[in-house]
Amino acid sequence: MNQQLHKKAIITKTLQVGAATLLSRVIAIFREVLMVQFLGIGAMSDAFIAAFRFPNIFRHVFAEGALSASFIPVYVKALKQHERKDADGLMTATMLFVEGCIIIFYAFILLFPRAVVLFIAPGFSAEQVEHTALFLKILFPFLAFVSASALLGGALNAVNQFFIPAIGPAVWNILYVASIGCCMYFDLATSFLCIGVLVAGVVQFSISLFTYFGYEMAFRSITPVAKKLFQLVLSKFFPCLFGVSIIEINLLVSGQIASFLPRGSVSLLYYGSRFMNLPLGVFGVALSNILLPHFSRIALFAPSRFNFYLLKVAKFVTWVMVPVAVLFMIASEQLFAMIFMVSKKATLDQVMQAKWILIIYCMGLVFFAFNKILLSFFYSLKDTSSATIASAVAAAINLSVDLVSLYFNNIYGIAAATVASGVGMTIVSLYFLHTRHNISFFAARYLKFLIKFFTQFALIAGIFSILFYGSEVLLGSLWQDSKLWSILIFWIRFSVASIICAYLHYTTRHFFKIKLHFID
Repeated sequence: MNQQLHKKAIITKTLQVGAATLLSRVIAIFREVLMVQFLGIGAMSDAFIAAFRFPNIFRHVFAEGALSASFIPVYVKALKQHERKDADGLMTATMLFVEGCIIIFYAFILLFPRAVVLFIAPGFSAEQVEHTALFLKILFPFLAFVSASALLGGALNAVNQFFIPAIGPAVWNILYVASIGCCMYFDLATSFLCIGVLVAGVVQFSISLFTYFGYEMAFRSITPVAKKLFQLVLSKFFPCLFGVSIIEINLLVSGQIASFLPRGSVSLLYYGSRFMNLPLGVFGVALSNILLPHFSRIALFAPSRFNFYLLKVAKFVTWVMVPVAVLFMIASEQLFAMIFMVSKKATLDQVMQAKWILIIYCMGLVFFAFNKILLSFFYSLKDTSSATIASAVAAAINLSVDLVSLYFNNIYGIAAATVASGVGMTIVSLYFLHTRHNISFFAARYLKFLIKFFTQFALIAGIFSILFYGSEVLLGSLWQDSKLWSILIFWIRFSVASIICAYLHYTTRHFFKIKLHFID
């Protein structure tokens, strides 16, 4: 099997993974609409979200994050330099390690549920703690299945098979939506929803396992070579554990701080971060997943190419994410109005709070996406210490701003803390790439690109304003008497203007002499 990726394959597979992720996130939007209708915005929603986020954060940090970053480069090396039985033995050892750790974590939760809940949300009331503890006991085993799916997906990514692992979350979301629908239709308790989430995880794992075997991969006995390879994974895993998923760690800390704020604050921050993660997952995470095995091969055969890729990735991320962030800012109020007002369990003040939380998160989108790929640089270079230090600096910034926000009882400051930490991590990461690996960020060339980009962006923004706001003037009288009709017209105007401007953004780049390595 050819395991090399040229730039056309990189962007093609990024689009494939992005499309699968987009499908999953679109379904997730519908899921959040139903969630608000089922749970509202208050004490019960805070309890479920806190319980749900805990295994999810473990998934991002423990499985999809640190484990993928440490496992994929070693698995690529096993495929390149050793026999298939050694690669299969490495998978067996890693899977046993992951599932064993999760069983230990779950045993601790069963023994000390209240202590775990008070760690997640120390500001919760006694009633919220009881609900969260029950939900967490049911939900946490879901981590075992999605972690196994992530590990199997990492092996498939290592041989350039990306689509099936990416479509798994979409299937999971469909089953999640079906679970909410059943709970609403039959008036079931929230605990039944937790069972539905667990079943969805089992189905996702089954798909990943079937695909893994379909590509003639297997679980075999742990050979001496596989044992050494696994030790190499472990030597990188623990330093990666903190570094690779700083956004998720920051969101956990933010959730802990938010639990001391008025009821509903945890939910509002969750919904804001969910929509911020929509473009981040569709593009930033998808591109970093594609590039990690590619960078791992570059580190083995042509490390001098990293200078080239650092600039090209920075330009590409900026060119894509800045317009997307602005579009999300524009749509934020109507987005939450649609989700919250349909449920009739949220207030106008909560809509406006969620809007500004999302706007603040969007200010950091470029940095969040770039950081995902910067970490791929470090892990392909087998440098976990730099990533860990950069992440520690980011976490310190996040905690400092969070505590100030708590002092002033300001929910927006908690969102701003995540953005500030993202900016800090970018700066520190670039510093370490330059000083430790002689990988330079060509700031002068990037500045020239920015001048061209913002010139193009100003033109496209002007066209968007004419199409979007001009249509409001022309069609304003059509929705004066109907809130539902006004929301529908808004999304029609917004979608048409966005599609036209996205096309112009793509086709006019040559006119402004913007060169993008991955799509030119």
